[in-house]
Amino acid sequence: MPFFRFIFLLSVIIMRFTQAEAQALFHGSRHEKKIALTFDACPSSTHGGFDARIVQTLIDSGVPATFFLSGKWIMKHRNEVKKLALIAGFELGNHSYSHPHCINISEDSIRQELQRTEFLLNRIAGASPKLFRPPYGETDQRVEYIANNIGLTTVMYDLASGDPDTTISRERLIRYVVTSARNGSIIVMHVNGRGWHTSEALPYIIQALRAKGFIFLKVSELLKARNGFGKSSIDRKNP
Repeated sequence: MPFFRFIFLLSVIIMRFTQAEAQALFHGSRHEKKIALTFDACPSSTHGGFDARIVQTLIDSGVPATFFLSGKWIMKHRNEVKKLALIAGFELGNHSYSHPHCINISEDSIRQELQRTEFLLNRIAGASPKLFRPPYGETDQRVEYIANNIGLTTVMYDLASGDPDTTISRERLIRYVVTSARNGSIIVMHVNGRGWHTSEALPYIIQALRAKGFIFLKVSELLKARNGFGKSSIDRKNP
């Protein structure tokens, strides 16, 4: 085989492997009753606060969780970020800096969004996140590839709680999450006050899911359960 053809084929194989590694992860194993609770902190102009009741419920219940923090939110809540980083059962992830529609901005802009938040998390919390959640639940191969090059695994979810819905009641939120949860589910809620009844519903959600036999894990632990974190054997974009 000519040398240049060999190099070409090798580059194609490497590119395909890298692209496969960069794919977003939507859930863990469907064969084990393990799930992950995740909480986004978006820099909302109207609900960019911090609901400490959610954190206290998780601590009191002994439930681990993953928090995806945006850079602008971090800048306004430095003390809260430091406290979250000190809790052993919690892990912090990257949720971009300004919460843009990543699929609509340039590659350089995406990279800057992620790197700025990485820098803040490292400086303020001493954390080096390995997980990234795209804002608005919007992702594509380009976004995932850029995140992967920075050392981040893109983590989506298969169960959106709907907690930002102003019309959803506490009871409806509880019922929807509890009845929709499946083995391996990654559940998304909000800790920045955008979840209208999240803190009220959370104790009952935890209790009901435990009664159904579910075990709570951090996202990184949920994904490690499948032959290694970030490996191709993990379920990806697969309902």
